[in-house]
Amino acid sequence: MISNLFAGLQNATIQALHLNFLNLLVPVMDQAFFHGLRHTILYNLEIVGNYIQLITADAFVHLATIRYLALDNFGAIENDTFCILPQLRRLILKDALRNIKPKHNTVNLNKLHYLQSLTIKNIQDFRMSFKFGRLNKLRALTYTNPGKLNKTILTNMISGLTSLTTLNVYNMYLGYIPDTTLVQCFQKLKKLNRLFLATVNLETLPDGIFDNMRRVYYLNLFNNRLVYLNSAVFRNMKSLVTLILSQNRLVYIDATYLITLKNLKNLALKKNNIKCNCDLRPFRDWLNHAASTLNGGILCNSPPSLKGTPITSYETLWIDCDNHVVIVIVISVTLLLILVLIIAFAVVYFWWDIKYFWIVRRSKRNGYEHLPDVGNDEHYDAFVSYNHEDSHWVRTKLLVNLENEDFNSLRFKLCLHERDFIPGAFIADNIVNNMDRSDKMVFIISHSFLNSSWCSYELDVAQQKVMDDKQNMIILVFLERIPKRELPRKLKRIMRHVTYLDWVEGDRARDIFWKKLKIALHSKHEEY
Repeated sequence: MISNLFAGLQNATIQALHLNFLNLLVPVMDQAFFHGLRHTILYNLEIVGNYIQLITADAFVHLATIRYLALDNFGAIENDTFCILPQLRRLILKDALRNIKPKHNTVNLNKLHYLQSLTIKNIQDFRMSFKFGRLNKLRALTYTNPGKLNKTILTNMISGLTSLTTLNVYNMYLGYIPDTTLVQCFQKLKKLNRLFLATVNLETLPDGIFDNMRRVYYLNLFNNRLVYLNSAVFRNMKSLVTLILSQNRLVYIDATYLITLKNLKNLALKKNNIKCNCDLRPFRDWLNHAASTLNGGILCNSPPSLKGTPITSYETLWIDCDNHVVIVIVISVTLLLILVLIIAFAVVYFWWDIKYFWIVRRSKRNGYEHLPDVGNDEHYDAFVSYNHEDSHWVRTKLLVNLENEDFNSLRFKLCLHERDFIPGAFIADNIVNNMDRSDKMVFIISHSFLNSSWCSYELDVAQQKVMDDKQNMIILVFLERIPKRELPRKLKRIMRHVTYLDWVEGDRARDIFWKKLKIALHSKHEEY
């Protein structure tokens, strides 16, 4: 039957001959198989859907005019089978028979100087390999063979194909090829327009791999293992219109160089593991402002709270995302403002405390020499301020112990309003004048003292005198235990800066009380 297959076709001119799906079982396809086509001009030949165990080197010796050849379901091809087809423009070889295990051989393609398109599918490398050489006319190459594409095969395949405009490498494993080899091979493809690297198990895109592909407008990286996409690899792909990144494992996408791809119109990213966080915001913002068409939309895969949310609309809290330096600056400025406000409030609220404290601090550094009395004015060691209800204690206790008793030659002259004020003079003048003639001012504090307006006035005058004369002159004596909450603010302020004495019961305690009071009166007051 096969011998009569081409009867009557000799010396004919045939545009196309398709021997497809005839269930032909051809043990050996040699020149005898095509003997009936000798002297026939044939341009296109397809032998698909049959079973061919071996194609010999002389099989197409009578078909030198063939420009298109498609073969499948064959067991083996001898090395120089295609060398006798100098006019071949397009060659398709696919689906080698798996039940036939021939000895490995290398099929020479380097003589096909006019070959423009080459497709090699599902032919394991352990069965046969191909020698490409310098095919200067080859524009399109499809190489989709299951298995690992090693360094030698890739280098041999691409190194001489400098005129390629379409390269489709599919369903292979490029993981064993060093990054440097990938970069060196792909940098030679300067005329490439369309590049398919789908299902080739790429885990990373080496920097520089696409640097010379300035003409590529279609790039397909479908179904790889990419986790992180450094857009710097696209920095020179200014002509890129379509980028396919679907079904990878992308978590993060750097938008730095994608932003520079002004011609990019189609971007496919579905079925990835996109993590919608702060780092992804530049990419999200670029998508919202770019003219790209998203194929199927891009959804967040994590965190769980955002899973399923379109990447173009997810939001994050500013406190989680804003630059840490900015946060530090904002917090620092805020704390500084709060501190300034606290200090300002404290200065206003505690102004007298601050001034009084400053006077006391200075008085510890500078001594004060008491000036001698001038004129006939009476001079007192202490001015005593008390309420008339406490006058009994003043007369029977204070005067007795300070004016009438020696304590190592320490005797003091006190000014009492009921004894030493000038009759007929204004009370306020008496207070001021007698305080001016006194070295110290002793305040006898009791509930009645706190309720007296004149006692309060005397305390105010004493405070002012301390500030004006810059001398530490006030001594406080508490006759009663008074809760601090009942004390006026000005008295609390004085108590924070001077030592005060409590009148207590008990002989020993009272003895110590009088000694402390006399020592305080005897000590020189100090200059601010």
